[in-house]
Amino acid sequence: MASRSLSSLVRRSAFAALLVLAAPALATTPACAAKGPDLFARMGAAKQQAEFDGFKIPGPTANDRVEEGKETKLKLELKEGCYKIFVFPGDGLKGVELALADPAGKPIGQALKQEGQTVVKVCPTEAGTHVLSVKSTGGSGAFMAQSYANEEKEASSGPGNCTGPDCPEEPVSPGGTEPDDCSAGLELQLGATVKGNNNRRGQNGGSMRWTCAASEGNFVVYRLHVEGRHKLVLDLNAKFDGVLALYHSTAEGYLCEQGNEMECSDDAEGATSKSHIESLVDTGDYGIVVSSFDGDRGEYELKAQQLEAPGLDTYCNAARTITPDVKMTDVVGGNGSNFRSSCGNGDGDELLYKLDLKGRSRVRATAHTTAGGDPSISIRTRCEDPMSELQCSNQYRFDGVSWTGLMSPGSYTVIVDSSDPQYVGNAEVQVDVAPDGGTGQVEGDTCKDAKPLTPSGNLVTDTFKAKGDVKVSCASDSSADIVYKLDVKSKSRVFVYASDTEGRHVLAIQKACSDLKGEVSCDLLSNGKQIDQTLDAGSYYFVVKGKGVEDFGRTRLNLKVRDLGAAAAVCKAAPKLETGKSISDSTAGAPDNFVSPGCGGSIAYQASGDKVYQFTLKERSHVNVQLKPGSFYNTVMSLRSDCADPTRGEIVCTSYYSKNIDRDLDAGTYFVVVDGYGTKAEGAFTIELTTKKL
Repeated sequence: MASRSLSSLVRRSAFAALLVLAAPALATTPACAAKGPDLFARMGAAKQQAEFDGFKIPGPTANDRVEEGKETKLKLELKEGCYKIFVFPGDGLKGVELALADPAGKPIGQALKQEGQTVVKVCPTEAGTHVLSVKSTGGSGAFMAQSYANEEKEASSGPGNCTGPDCPEEPVSPGGTEPDDCSAGLELQLGATVKGNNNRRGQNGGSMRWTCAASEGNFVVYRLHVEGRHKLVLDLNAKFDGVLALYHSTAEGYLCEQGNEMECSDDAEGATSKSHIESLVDTGDYGIVVSSFDGDRGEYELKAQQLEAPGLDTYCNAARTITPDVKMTDVVGGNGSNFRSSCGNGDGDELLYKLDLKGRSRVRATAHTTAGGDPSISIRTRCEDPMSELQCSNQYRFDGVSWTGLMSPGSYTVIVDSSDPQYVGNAEVQVDVAPDGGTGQVEGDTCKDAKPLTPSGNLVTDTFKAKGDVKVSCASDSSADIVYKLDVKSKSRVFVYASDTEGRHVLAIQKACSDLKGEVSCDLLSNGKQIDQTLDAGSYYFVVKGKGVEDFGRTRLNLKVRDLGAAAAVCKAAPKLETGKSISDSTAGAPDNFVSPGCGGSIAYQASGDKVYQFTLKERSHVNVQLKPGSFYNTVMSLRSDCADPTRGEIVCTSYYSKNIDRDLDAGTYFVVVDGYGTKAEGAFTIELTTKKL
């Protein structure tokens, strides 16, 4: 049950252990230029989550490379304990599969894919050299591996303090009177009252937090099956400050998935010992959890009743007609769920609208709720029938959830649903409609109408009403497009960062508008995508265009243009590093002449002072460049052969976790840029070079 493993294992505590990546795994460290623009942001998020769960980084990050269809193996020295080993793919590497083997070669651990990385969670019972296999599932490129270990000294290897399939099972009472965990649950019959107590902690290791409880505590889980659409009424009467939570089961049957909580009740009828839930439910299995507000324990009685629910036609007939291109503000009343979309929990209240289209049209539906609510947008051809759903989106773009696409003429129901059953507040809903093919009533619709681009700044472009009349090499000729023009005064590096986009869009840079022969580049724009181009002096057309005819809408871009002349002048006068001699310096207040695409964070937000140094090798040598203790925390170093233009010459770039460069280099002149990660990351540092002839 993948859903259970991911949610429960992350919540458990692990016991003390140490993981050291062996030296052979680090000897072939590749260049950082292919790590991907958001790699360190992903690493930072993983580190934050691991530390929140009580884990710390015990050793250095490992860098390596894997080719398409092949695998790379890293040796790990593991002691008995529990670990999380993250692998982050860089640019060119679409994904990886992980496998861990113990000293005898037996597969152990469990690999789980997450957003932007893959992680192995394991509790080995034998110390020794383990082997981590990293296999490409598409593409070739660099990756980074980082381990995490829990360092709580009092933790033990018993059940509830261990994660992974290699952990011992917690014993269950043979009499069956003890509560089962969230993957099973005690059976609860409708109309019956059951008695129990929460003296025993649930088998998922504890660490469960219900939204209306002050802290985690002992709990009991029940499973209830419902046939048809009904109102479910639950009442808890406890001899302590009780808490009652209702969940709908995952597809795998797990009953306590945190994101599936429908309702949570602490106090009812003015009494802390009572809890009451009323919720509309459809056919399926549900988890009912009895816990306490702040770790209290004791006996309780739980009763479940099933009442008739009003028909959906009552709600469908009350749907309001929505006026295209006009924002409507309505109140989500917290009256419970009547409709469920395919892309959201749908446990909260919903708003219904009627939409009539006279012809094939471009449609954009957006919804924004204030102070939470987690909305989703669903469009159906028949209001009462969930199988008639045409599309569903819970993707947050710009200032709310949105969806864009082509729709045929007809009558539709637009359902804006909240996943939060507790949410009561305003919702702003708008449906924009334009003819298929656009109207052309937008600035920059043609080459002659190209809008001037500001060399640096944010830009929101919207192709929703634009026609498709500009040719680019990587998109359909008839897809919607908007044209911009940029005048480059001298040789420059141009960075474009896409932080948000509706539909799939591409960016083409052309010397002559709609002329493929003069096209410099054409690349897909996706969230977090960075485009980096070196352009000679001249005028260029920047074409934002839908990938296909169904792709249109808004795209948020950040544009930066850097004159390479200033960087070249600084490079020419760069101080020399001499082997064995330290240099102390500071980037505080220094000009921002360089960008490090491999390690400086998002290009859109790189704005830190930097310093550059050079050294020359007369013959092939082993080179070590190190930032000494006392260097400011967010320091990064970029080693490059072409000082001003790292798109052609960056060899390696260190993260702010690492303060060391170790490389075998051929004879030649090299440059080291000392920079900061992100914006205004500046300070004092000490750098030292050592070389050894090979």
